[in-house]
Amino acid sequence: MKKMPRKQTSIKVDPVAWEAAKKIFSEYGITASEAINIFLNRVRLEGGFPFEIKIPNDRLKKALKELEEQEVEEFNDLKDFLKDLKK
Repeated sequence: MKKMPRKQTSIKVDPVAWEAAKKIFSEYGITASEAINIFLNRVRLEGGFPFEIKIPNDRLKKALKELEEQEVEEFNDLKDFLKDLKK
């Protein structure tokens, strides 16, 4: 099977979570890029999140409401997904 070239992308992340996650990834001997690829492939293989998503708490509900009020194109698919979760 021919290996496909990697796709370069840019994402916005919480800087505190990013730094903490990178430290944990390094303990496993992997880069953040490798960890993200592991996550993406698990999502692909399982057809959804590779972990349980629980009912949002009040703080998360507030954040979701704020997200829904934003008109940022990158969030459109996420907002639709999160709306479906709240049903």
